Amino acid sequence: MAGRLTRLAGAFAAATALVGATVALGRAHVAAAPEAGAGPLVGPDRPAVGPVAQRGSPLARRSGISASRLRSKLAAQMRATGGSSGAYVVDLDAHGGGQLFSWASKTSRILASNMKLFTTAALLERYGPTQTFTTHLWAVGNRTGQSNRVLNGRLALVGAGDPTLADASFARTYGLPLTRLAPLAAAVKRSGIRVIRHGILADGHVFDGKNTIPQAGISGGPFLGTLSGLDYNSGYTHGHLAGSPPKVAAHALENKLEKVGVKVKGPTKVGTLSTKVRSRPALDGVRSPPVSSLIAATNTPSNDFFAEMLLKRLAAAGNHRGTTARGSRLVEHFADRLGSSVRTQNGSGLSRLDKSSPRDVVHLLAAMNGRKDGPVYRKSLSIPCKTGTLAQRMCGTAAAGHCHAKTGTLSDVSALSGYCEARHHHLIAFSLLMNNVSITAAHVHQDNIAALLARYSP
Repeated sequence: MAGRLTRLAGAFAAATALVGATVALGRAHVAAAPEAGAGPLVGPDRPAVGPVAQRGSPLARRSGISASRLRSKLAAQMRATGGSSGAYVVDLDAHGGGQLFSWASKTSRILASNMKLFTTAALLERYGPTQTFTTHLWAVGNRTGQSNRVLNGRLALVGAGDPTLADASFARTYGLPLTRLAPLAAAVKRSGIRVIRHGILADGHVFDGKNTIPQAGISGGPFLGTLSGLDYNSGYTHGHLAGSPPKVAAHALENKLEKVGVKVKGPTKVGTLSTKVRSRPALDGVRSPPVSSLIAATNTPSNDFFAEMLLKRLAAAGNHRGTTARGSRLVEHFADRLGSSVRTQNGSGLSRLDKSSPRDVVHLLAAMNGRKDGPVYRKSLSIPCKTGTLAQRMCGTAAAGHCHAKTGTLSDVSALSGYCEARHHHLIAFSLLMNNVSITAAHVHQDNIAALLARYSP
């Protein structure tokens, strides 16, 4: 067994080197490069490449295995993984319990990007899959001039914490969902306004003024853009972090206004629109994609920026401003209500203080599967050999196309948790949290385990 695992690890490393994939193996810098779905900078949890299982090889087997054989094989994989690793596996369709395997499953471990499982679950529970977030535009002031074409005041662009507000070319380049500003410019033109005398007020105060998050124990990066309630292009401008995200969004709107023949005079200002003006009907608004799309855009490519924006959006309920600290508390309380537990410092997993146990992760997965929007949650995860961070892993194995899972990567930390469809349509929930391990070797063991779960025959 050990020799075969060594050969598999070698094949995996060779395949990884062949395509030039990079994985964070040290606590120093993690290389940054554009990647679809990940924004201008790639975080530590990036797509990896695994060997394709060749027909006739042990990896390619699809025959059914019993519960006893499954447990034996899973134990062998966990022993070989080493480090401080834990696993928990449950058959969600079994009668009278369903636990299939447990390996140091109650010990809390670093989650890495498996933290996103908790963040997106809490958001889905709070808002539901169809909720959208609207960026509004108000015309503030009196209309004067011929045919009331002059706004003797300003436009107020008020953000709602939409992480997808962007230019179409930016969204296309990075494979992101999109909320456009162009409809707001068109609405101004339809209203008859041709001149705005006092510029644009940019209001991102649905969130607090903090543009960063706690990243305890993490070096390298930055791994995400600035976090404003009125953000544009994932917090970047001209390839760099935006100093004032609301101003970037306002300037983008101004450019679109000019293209439709509306002239903006006066400076752009960052501030808060009064409650009195907000009580009046807005000139127009643009809606984000629904929550179902937002959590998929977070989990499938492991987008750190989206995760942190959604955590703040979770906190921005009622009269509360969105803060990372409040969002973290809400996620912890949500997990408690489900019979799970998590220690949260941020929403993305970019902290070595984001921790939970494999058992608690599976409790979360099981509870989410029991909800009516459970399929939405499950489909937000990567599919082996098809999508996201698993698009080039487990190809040719029984897991390919039969599992939905979330990866997680920090230096010497690797995680894989999610669902696999076993034989006879039994759904398996599993969590593999591996700390103090080689990332390359951990991927080999995780992929073997997922393939075994897909072969399980109840």
